[in-house]
Amino acid sequence: MLQQRVPPDALAAYRHSTYYYDGHGELFHIERGSDYRWSFPVPLREVPATMVEDVIAVEDRHFRTHHGVDYRAMLRATWQMITSRRVISGGSTISMQIGNQYCGRGKGVLYKLRQIGRAWNWEKEHTKDEILEEYFNLLPYGGMIYGVEAAARFYFGRPARDLNRAEQLVLVGMPQGPNYYRPDRHPDRAIWRRDVVLAILQRAGRVTAEEVEEIKRQPLRYRDFEVPAWPVSEELQFLTYVHQQYPNRREYHTTIYPELQQMVEVQLAKGRLVAPGVKDGAAVVIETATGKVRAMVGTLPDGDVTAEAVNAALAWRSPGSALKPFLYGEAIQGGLITADTVLQDTPLALADYRPANFDGSYRGEVSAAVALAESLNTPAVRLLRQLGLPRVLQEMAPLELFKDEQVSTEEARKQTAARTGLSLAIGGLETRLLQLTAVYSALGRYRPPRFLEDEPEVEPQEYWSSATAMLLLKMLRTRRLPGAGNLDVAWKTGTSNGNRDAWCFAVTPEWTVGVWFGNKSGAPNSGLVGAAIAAPVAGALQYYLHHGLPADWPEPDEAGLAMRPLCRASGLTPSPFCRDTQPGLVVEAIPLRRCDQCRNEATMEQTVVGQTAKLLTPAPGTYRADRTGKISFTLAMEPAEAHVYLDGEYLGRLNSGEPMSLEPGPHRILVWPGEDWEPAQATIVVQ
Repeated sequence: MLQQRVPPDALAAYRHSTYYYDGHGELFHIERGSDYRWSFPVPLREVPATMVEDVIAVEDRHFRTHHGVDYRAMLRATWQMITSRRVISGGSTISMQIGNQYCGRGKGVLYKLRQIGRAWNWEKEHTKDEILEEYFNLLPYGGMIYGVEAAARFYFGRPARDLNRAEQLVLVGMPQGPNYYRPDRHPDRAIWRRDVVLAILQRAGRVTAEEVEEIKRQPLRYRDFEVPAWPVSEELQFLTYVHQQYPNRREYHTTIYPELQQMVEVQLAKGRLVAPGVKDGAAVVIETATGKVRAMVGTLPDGDVTAEAVNAALAWRSPGSALKPFLYGEAIQGGLITADTVLQDTPLALADYRPANFDGSYRGEVSAAVALAESLNTPAVRLLRQLGLPRVLQEMAPLELFKDEQVSTEEARKQTAARTGLSLAIGGLETRLLQLTAVYSALGRYRPPRFLEDEPEVEPQEYWSSATAMLLLKMLRTRRLPGAGNLDVAWKTGTSNGNRDAWCFAVTPEWTVGVWFGNKSGAPNSGLVGAAIAAPVAGALQYYLHHGLPADWPEPDEAGLAMRPLCRASGLTPSPFCRDTQPGLVVEAIPLRRCDQCRNEATMEQTVVGQTAKLLTPAPGTYRADRTGKISFTLAMEPAEAHVYLDGEYLGRLNSGEPMSLEPGPHRILVWPGEDWEPAQATIVVQ
């Protein structure tokens, strides 16, 4: 029975209050510990020596000599209880009281024997100073205040080491009746108890009569009980996430800027007003150079208490077109395009997928920069088709944008590609605001977001060259960001299918902002358009963050970019067949593919000695679409096999009898059997 110890799980489960510091190094939140307690542990050296000795004299005067149990005190307490039929004094030592704090109080002989056993073992395993330190950090001081440091700060607004002797003795007397002697509620009782303690100390020879009077004249410098005793932040979602990521810490030196956090909340609340019925918004602000998260707002209150617990910055949502820059970046890195490369924005009818632009119209031939800036869908889908979906998923897997089970293995990527298809280009896979903002902030490199100032910086892993990233960012700077004034910002919006999510990501060399609007329920709303609701908020935040100063973008030559002649018709490296060129920005270290378009056109324009191909069906002219919204026909040509091009896109070597269909709009069909043949072509308009 006397081999009892404080259970290890009780020791492990006990948690003191947790401190959170902001990015400026200021304490901005204290979190309660176990059992909702306020408890701020300090080393024994932070407790005034006079207070330590006074507590020993009042609570356990033989503490320095016994081994956990003061038998004389126990016998005295027992005799007093028998003779007076009430408790006059306690027999518990400091070591026994520590066990009570971990294991709870009890009654009866059996409990007392267990208490003695715990005290014996505690004394065997700890020095006297260690026991005193534990005791001073566990003492109850009324309400949910535990430990001398929390008591000193709660009642007197200062650390224990700065208390005068009178204030120390108020606290020395409290543990015998923590709530009864609370000075904030019962100041007269607290002073009476202090005087009782002084009398005990005088009898013990700790103070003289003159010192007693001097101590009584010392002021009790109570704090203003009308104001909070210590900072408690409302940014609980941010703090909860940090605690989950880095558990079991006593102190967190976070990266958050509270004033920026408040500004983000204000701008989100304003932005929500643009679209009645949109209830929620979230935003993340990251310091671009360091990856430090300076603000993260996960929700806006909408009256549903349960829903407010959802952190939308961590929720899986469809990003719409916000992933397009990563397709363009892959194409730049692979030497397929540059900003001036001409892409086709024309109707695209695939076997199981028919993407269309947000506004329902098509621009024809456009530069890659315009296609990205205007978020055109068919050029992005064509690029993804050219790059190959499995390859793109493999390259993007380390960025942690998608669920691990979707991209972690080759088999998982195959299944995801089969399920998602080319819709990835316009938001076919869900992602999270926090991670997508982090990836935008370190475009071209993988660097996880940082939440702690003292967290070791992770060396970024490069997946694109810095020049590729800079060219892509330059393409995203084609248009001005609403709300940002004249600030030069790279930005991209996203709107999910069905108007359920609206996004905007805005990047400068100094700051990266990610904004999301939607409803926690996933309810659609016509106002959920990235350019209309999210972009102005991202712009306003960038304007605020830069304080009127311009963004410090590097010069192109500093970023590994250079002006080179490009084919005017294709925006690619000129071939001998290209008749006209223009200067364009390219990545110096990446060979840009050569133009084939001009060669094909030159070949087709030559007068070829030999036979001439014939395109029999369809014949040139204007056709009216049928009930399916298109026209269908069977390809007929002479010879029966030839290379077929539709609107400049090579369809392959086809045979007569192949079924084909055309969407509304102008189209050009060209057939070319090969060398020594003159091509045939027809222009068709479908209405």
